[in-house]
Amino acid sequence: MSGIRHPEYLKSLEDTRYPFLPTASLSNGQVSFPEGTFLDAHLYAVAGSGRYYLSQVVVQSDKLTLTISDQGQSPRLTGEIALPIIDEVVRLVDQYGRSGGMLVSEPARLALLPAWGLGTYRFDREQTEFCVGCQMPVPAAGVAGFRLENGDTVTGEVWLIGEDGVVLSIEETEDAKGNTIEVLRVDVVGDPLYLQRLCEPEELFIPVNPIRVIRVINDNVSYDCTPDEQGNFNIQMNDSLASDAALRVRTTSEGIVITVEGSTP
Repeated sequence: MSGIRHPEYLKSLEDTRYPFLPTASLSNGQVSFPEGTFLDAHLYAVAGSGRYYLSQVVVQSDKLTLTISDQGQSPRLTGEIALPIIDEVVRLVDQYGRSGGMLVSEPARLALLPAWGLGTYRFDREQTEFCVGCQMPVPAAGVAGFRLENGDTVTGEVWLIGEDGVVLSIEETEDAKGNTIEVLRVDVVGDPLYLQRLCEPEELFIPVNPIRVIRVINDNVSYDCTPDEQGNFNIQMNDSLASDAALRVRTTSEGIVITVEGSTP
């Protein structure tokens, strides 16, 4: 005759109150959770403070809503179970949609909850507190999400793209403990064409049209001068016509006029 000496983890906890504390009553005096309703739990609310417990169950005609609160009695996570029940894992999220853990069960076990009847059922921490092993502390690592202008929150993988003269880069620095860390650097250099971007329609703004080629014509011989790598032209004069010649540059309705002022000998 063979025997199982080392049963699987969840099987070994089948006849216990896990994932709740051994001292949890699992009852609020009105309804009760049978032992084994949930097989496992993993909780890591971003803004939670620990000592999580199942504070509320809302039974509706089309779904169940579970609420997880912390020791401050603040709702931190919620999970929904659609009816009829086909899922084995209840995904938990906070009020901004950020992932905060899961509850593991089976459809047959969760099917006991709709039998309570439609309504809202509340529990105290002494009745449904989770084991310490199910609660994962979350370190304060920095930004956990971005609140958009319309009130939505973006979490998870986020791409930051600099526009209108905003340059984003990563540089290394040291924290208070001397550890090398990477930080985000934001340089706002400005957009020289910001006026053009604001004009509607675009015809209200005449974009700058820089000189690209200067063509010099002398005695039926022409030569095209192009700018340097920085886009600059250098126009210089000499003393071949007069020792005191002066270079004059002025604009007219026809364009730019360049003349040499002075008297020849």
